[in-house]
Parts: sequence; structure tokens; C-alpha cells
Amino acid sequence: MFQAESKKSGDLFEDMVLEDLSRTGIKKIDKHVVLHDVGVEADFAYKDIIGRQFYIEAKGGESKGNKRPGARRTDNVKKAIANGALIKAAYPDVQFVVYFSELPKFNSSSHKMLKNAIKAGYVDAVRYLIKL
Repeated sequence: MFQAESKKSGDLFEDMVLEDLSRTGIKKIDKHVVLHDVGVEADFAYKDIIGRQFYIEAKGGESKGNKRPGARRTDNVKKAIANGALIKAAYPDVQFVVYFSELPKFNSSSHKMLKNAIKAGYVDAVRYLIKL
């Protein structure tokens, strides 16, 4: 039951991310792109108007009860950073962007990991889509 609810919540967040990406004018967005040579899957992939390749990771869901969605969960943050590091190691010129449904708490482990991942170049940008 818990996993089914989490999957549904995660799928709804992916829909929000797709809508956000579509608003930027991107015409062709691929979903669930497997990078076989890297061993990871990106939630979305697209090329911008100047031909840069983007891979997108979506980590989010509802924050009901004691759930910690988005960047409040260290395992979400670690998985996103690991995927970014692996993709960037194989394809250093691509852009890797992570979307979260919640901000990390200031100065938390998640906050520090994201800050260091950006500094190291594993993640190019972090965006937050927070449902109010």
C-alpha cells in the first residue's frame, strides 16, 4: 500500500515536471530514458534550441503524515546526485537538472550534499516545484 501511494505521488510529481518543462517551449521531451552504457535511467531527456542535451531527474511527492518527500529525504538526494555523477562522467558536456518537490532544510545533510554536488559539477541545476 505504501509503495503504491508513493509511486502514484511520484508519478503526479513527474507530470508537474513535464508540464514545467513544456512551458519553456521544449517540443520533444522523452520520458524514462535508459542510458544503457551508464546503467541509469533519466526521468526525462531533451535537447534545447541550441542543441544542448539535458537529462532530468524528478524527486518528489506529497508530504502527508511523516513522509519526507523531495530534498528532505537524504536517499532521494543521494540517488539524484549519484545519477548525475554517473551521467556526467560518461557525458561531461550534458546538463543534469534535478527537480524536487520540497526544499531541504537549511544546513541539513541534503542541503550540504546538493551544494557540494553543484560545486563538483555532478548537478548543473536544482529546481523546486512546491505544491502550495
